Amino acid sequence: MPPAAQLRGVSKRFGSFVALDAIDLAVSPGEIRGFLGPNGAGKTTAMRILVGLLRADGGEVSLLGGDPWSRPQVRTELGFLPSDPGLYGRMRGRDLLDHFAALSERPPVLREAACAHLRMTDEDLARPVRTYSKGMRQKLGVLQAVQHDPALLILDEPGEGLDPLVMSGLLALLRDRRDAGRAILFSSHVLAEVEALCDTVTMIRDGAIVGAGTIGEIAQRRSRQVVVEVADPVAAIELPGCELVDRAGGRATFSHYGELGPLLTALAALAPRDVRIQEASLDEVFMEYYGEAAP
Repeated sequence: MPPAAQLRGVSKRFGSFVALDAIDLAVSPGEIRGFLGPNGAGKTTAMRILVGLLRADGGEVSLLGGDPWSRPQVRTELGFLPSDPGLYGRMRGRDLLDHFAALSERPPVLREAACAHLRMTDEDLARPVRTYSKGMRQKLGVLQAVQHDPALLILDEPGEGLDPLVMSGLLALLRDRRDAGRAILFSSHVLAEVEALCDTVTMIRDGAIVGAGTIGEIAQRRSRQVVVEVADPVAAIELPGCELVDRAGGRATFSHYGELGPLLTALAALAPRDVRIQEASLDEVFMEYYGEAAP
């Protein structure tokens, strides 16, 4: 099945500043892809190119099988939440959602369910948008993106300003759309959100892709911490794929890279008194990637 959205070798410059450097990015139906990076990494620029708000300087752009500039009709199957959605303050929430539904030329079939997930009441929607808090405005932005059940959702920092209860509802809503076969590109710099939601991730820094794959695949390329305690403190401990970090008496700490199978076999033969294997945290994995990319 072809990707719902794809960038191939896409570059973008603003004067002498390189915003994107020949990046590849794709999201397929039935997939939630996390798009990660620190502020200013290029996430928003890439998303704006995908939806046709910016032109790329080089490379290929495909949105739902078409070019977003030459085939603007594909945008009817798109739901987009920009990083700072501009909402008409004088309109009431419900009227604004009706306005966006008319622009999409599709009925808001998911509005009621999405409102329930996001804890948006009829009373909330009856109020003028200018009276909304930042979190309420963010919820309204998410609602306009999902209400018409688009084939592709592109969400730039959708969790910004949401409290934990609403964030939990948003994650449940997006998982439901993924299970219905929709494609979702989810930009964030909050790693807990990505770990809880995304099937795959693409990491960007300074306009260049620095890693991509499932969270498990990316974590596998990074070290685990293995702490082994043996009865005989004199005996040397050698384990496959491990580098010794520290040793104190019968306790040894290693960094382990690679597959777990050979390590577990060796540990069983060692008959240790105690073993702890700690996977690299998502924070550690991505900070390590970003550190490698730093000047």
